[in-house]
Amino acid sequence: MKLPSLQHLYQGLIAVIKRFPVQVVFIVIATVCWAFYINIDQYSTNPTNYQLSSLLLKAVFISNLGLTLTLALDLLAEKKAFKPQKKWLIRIAAVLCCIVLFFLLDPNDNFSDQLRIGLLAFAFHLFVAFSPFMDQGHTNGFWQFNKVLFLRFLTAALYSAVLYGGLAIALVAIDGLFNVDISWRTYMTVFAIIAGGFSPIFFLAGVPGNFQQLDEDVSYPKGLKIFTQFVLIPLMTIYLAILLFYEIKIIAIWSLPKGLVSSLIIGYSVFGILSLLLIYPMKDKEGNSWIKLFSRFFYTMLVPLIVLLLLAVWKRVGPYGITESRYILVTIALWLTCITVYFLFSKKQNIKVIPISLAIVTLFAVYGPQSAIGLSKYSQLSRLKKILNSKKTEDLEEKPMIIRYLVSRHGLSVLQDFTKKDLKRVAQNINNKHVEWYTKRSATVDSAFSIFKVNDKNAFYSSSEYKFINSNHDFLNIKGYDYLMNISSYDDTEKVLNGVKIRVNRLHDDKNISIKVGDTAQINVNLSKIFDQSVALADADKLKPTQNSKEFLLPENELTFSKTVNHYQLTYIIDNISGYKSNGSSKYGWLNVEAHLLIKKL
Repeated sequence: MKLPSLQHLYQGLIAVIKRFPVQVVFIVIATVCWAFYINIDQYSTNPTNYQLSSLLLKAVFISNLGLTLTLALDLLAEKKAFKPQKKWLIRIAAVLCCIVLFFLLDPNDNFSDQLRIGLLAFAFHLFVAFSPFMDQGHTNGFWQFNKVLFLRFLTAALYSAVLYGGLAIALVAIDGLFNVDISWRTYMTVFAIIAGGFSPIFFLAGVPGNFQQLDEDVSYPKGLKIFTQFVLIPLMTIYLAILLFYEIKIIAIWSLPKGLVSSLIIGYSVFGILSLLLIYPMKDKEGNSWIKLFSRFFYTMLVPLIVLLLLAVWKRVGPYGITESRYILVTIALWLTCITVYFLFSKKQNIKVIPISLAIVTLFAVYGPQSAIGLSKYSQLSRLKKILNSKKTEDLEEKPMIIRYLVSRHGLSVLQDFTKKDLKRVAQNINNKHVEWYTKRSATVDSAFSIFKVNDKNAFYSSSEYKFINSNHDFLNIKGYDYLMNISSYDDTEKVLNGVKIRVNRLHDDKNISIKVGDTAQINVNLSKIFDQSVALADADKLKPTQNSKEFLLPENELTFSKTVNHYQLTYIIDNISGYKSNGSSKYGWLNVEAHLLIKKL
């Protein structure tokens, strides 16, 4: 019985490879890169590790784009019955587009590119949904095709969850029974192989290929109707009631809506459109006239809610300009307006309009002056131009927020028109000195504030990170001691040694460590003093930096504190201490500390 099952799986895999060879290659690339990414030391100070992990993560993202894009194009080619040569030309063009995107985008250090990848992924997934049915008609085939994809996706997710759960339990059993040290990386690698490899291949095995048969299929899952009628529609009704009562309230008190209402309206719209799509084939069947009534009621009720959504967005966009998130909200509001007008006044009621129009709008937002990134940058630069030289209190408070936004999202060079200093050279110097994206961003924002003489009252963002490492952190000398106790930075610790309680606590101000032996005797370590003195030495170039310019080595004697209490010799050795130092201030945030406590019984 097992052999046919294995043979069936093997034949299914071969069939997937033959039908979707390029997609399988993208799946293998994504899975391998994800597995290697998991097994790279993310906390290493080696810049090569960071650069390699960035490339691997980008490869995973681009492979996802390649998988969905080529799948959509292959389905289109199958429906149009293209010859193999033409089909391969389309595949090669899609692969070349992905290669261009790989070198063009930098999602690790650039938020704008992260957003572009997210938008492209969303658009390509929508493309898969309608690519075989782009011509007129075939609405039933379109619905049946997406029903099969949806159910196949749920099945793949269920199989993957069960498979991973079983393998994870097996690893736990091996760890417990045979004392094999299985790290968390092993569990995550197994997850990557199943989620990134098995699940998409299993999904591809169930992608329909006979599109004519889908057009003739009139089956409808009864459970789907029950789920929509008794779960989705009641949830949507609750949303509608809340929103309508809120709209009555703001009209009564004549005030602008709160920002939260945007999420509620979008939630109502998603539930409503999903409900209508799920019950679409039932609308023409006898006894289901309520579906048409519900459809008209839904879109009619959406009109006042869209007005409310536009008011909520205008409340933020008017005073503060456009950002990427507000651009998306405005786009959704305008798209919902067009969809509502179409379904209220069109006699065709073609549901394919929903994914096709949404995909076009999404692609429209990826690149160009009209894109989310382009329009947001123009809006915030215009705001900065108006208030850059202003001395008004509200403008002085708003100026650092705009500069931080522009520099974090679009890079330092976006401010070049406001200064004669070569910002590209400044940015290049920062990139040469820093490896991690967060230290680059912090240093870039600090440089922008310095160049434009902006004082930011927000201490966290206007700060520099420092990390001080024990010069002997790789090898701890424990000669002459009886016990070693590791101390976490975040948790208070209490251990019992030979009937004596040893307690390590972060005091209420989080800037000091208290080590208490028994009920009275204790050692206090002033972390803030250590950090301040180390920062002063680092800023004076008196400490040796590591490969990261904000990490420094400290002699072990500077990080060692000893005391004899209650017949015990205690030595507290800091392995590393890190934190953020506010620029131009003596304030600092939470100090992270990793340390060891050596204990010798006298």
